[in-house]
Amino acid sequence: MKNKYSISTLKLLTILFLFASCEKDEIDTWVSIEADKTTVAINETVTFKMSGNAETYVVYTGDTGHDFTKSYLVITGGKKVDQEDYVLTQVKLDIWIPILTAEIAAYNVLNPNTPLNPNTIIAGLGSLVNKSYYKDTAAIKIRELMPTLKTFNDCQNLVVTYFTNLSVLLTPPGGFSTGVAINRYNLTYSYKFTSPGTYVVTLLGTRLSDKIYSGSGYIYNSTASASEYNFGRNTATVTIVVQ
Repeated sequence: MKNKYSISTLKLLTILFLFASCEKDEIDTWVSIEADKTTVAINETVTFKMSGNAETYVVYTGDTGHDFTKSYLVITGGKKVDQEDYVLTQVKLDIWIPILTAEIAAYNVLNPNTPLNPNTIIAGLGSLVNKSYYKDTAAIKIRELMPTLKTFNDCQNLVVTYFTNLSVLLTPPGGFSTGVAINRYNLTYSYKFTSPGTYVVTLLGTRLSDKIYSGSGYIYNSTASASEYNFGRNTATVTIVVQ
């Protein structure tokens, strides 16, 4: 009986290993690119030939507006781009509390019939700690806690003063560089460089895995998302000197 279970376990492990190996091979991506000439004159045609096992191919010619190092993929590295992200930390709140407490006390002296409760306001601010907000959203949250003490502009200034700006503002001047999509059934591309210089031409290849089903798959939910796929990417380069 012990041998029977051992053999069954071995078979199961073998199947799992083979499945994992197939998945790895499925998205193991390679590409290559070569040029018919690597030193050219301005406006002279260069023809690139490519190969690989990718499903999509994009060529970045390396000149202005087409530099792979300034592409969305390279610059963002998967981060949210141009997303405001203001966070109130406990350290900053601790700095703010004595200042705010003094302001509330002064307000209450002048407004004895409508006093503010500092404990309620401070507790409300505490609920904002370590949460991400747009700048104006954070200002609205603050003003909701003390509408008679602070104007909206005051609250915006408080966000700038006491919240940490973790925004990712990565879009370069002029926007991200773009590439040219290449037909995978005709992996050639011709281009003319209009200015002298040395250009690194980059080929980006991407390959998707099969859909990774979860739950009931498509039985009850026919939608799909990027998280249901793995992908492999690879690049190849060739340098062109334009004289």
